[in-house]
Amino acid sequence: MKLLQLIFIFSIFTSCAQTTKKKSTSINTMKDIKHIPKEKQITYAIHINAKTPYEIYIDDIPLPGFGRFYESGMNATLELNPYLLRNGTHKLKIRYLPLESAKDSLLHPGDVYHNKDAKWNIFFVRFIKNSDDPLGYEGEIDYGNSELEVVPPPRSLPFWEQEFDLDIKDLPYTLDGWGKSQDLSELDREELKKDVFSFYKDLRTTLNKGDADKFIKLTEKRNQELSISTYDYDQSYFYSEEHKEDIKSKCTGNIWEINEQDYSVKVYAYGKIVSLERIGEFKNNGVIAETETNYYSYNLKLHKPIGSDTFEIIRK
Repeated sequence: MKLLQLIFIFSIFTSCAQTTKKKSTSINTMKDIKHIPKEKQITYAIHINAKTPYEIYIDDIPLPGFGRFYESGMNATLELNPYLLRNGTHKLKIRYLPLESAKDSLLHPGDVYHNKDAKWNIFFVRFIKNSDDPLGYEGEIDYGNSELEVVPPPRSLPFWEQEFDLDIKDLPYTLDGWGKSQDLSELDREELKKDVFSFYKDLRTTLNKGDADKFIKLTEKRNQELSISTYDYDQSYFYSEEHKEDIKSKCTGNIWEINEQDYSVKVYAYGKIVSLERIGEFKNNGVIAETETNYYSYNLKLHKPIGSDTFEIIRK
């Protein structure tokens, strides 16, 4: 489908660094944030050798990807830090899906585990990034002791899920994120739907007007927390005139309408996060901008802090 071939997933980060306080980090200004020493910049990730299509979740939050759907035969390293607020036990869930060639549309046990040389592999790894190294990280990863045990389905099924408890203990930061957010699953479903659509329609207006300053302000906390969790301290582009002009050129007059026929409300993070996602074309993506040559998706997740009546953008 030509649209799928043309789409670019547009992700924005911000300029900041991490405080070294052990208490939850409250981000107000850039000057309050300090750099973390390189030797403590631990990144946790999942490395996957996929034998079938799949979806992956950390603490009930889908990891981002094109359409949030990964293909079989694709090796991928997916960083977890942006969705890890603090140290502790975190839940990883893998949903194995049927092969694209499956005539019965079912996942078979042998698709997941045929033998020790033809099976799914999932590795839970930690490393320190190093852009100067050909591999992109320092030292070596002990894959032999980091593999998670994959269990095939007992019989042919439409899909098969497996969960793992991950021990996260070396993060040098603690983030607020959605840790002190309202449980949206307790709200009236129709009222929640109304409020989410209202937020996205306002966002659509902001982008369609090319109001880059307002959009940057709306995404500021999200991007500050992302910068902390990924140790990405050089984020001056986020506030630059070049970035603002890029938003204006892609969005002004180019944003698709937000309507109930094309979108569905999704609740994640055990009720703490919500997003509005497309149902058909560009499935699972957010706000779509269409220019003469390309399509851009502005994906975001919302939360509602305890005591607040309004949503905030907290992740992508």
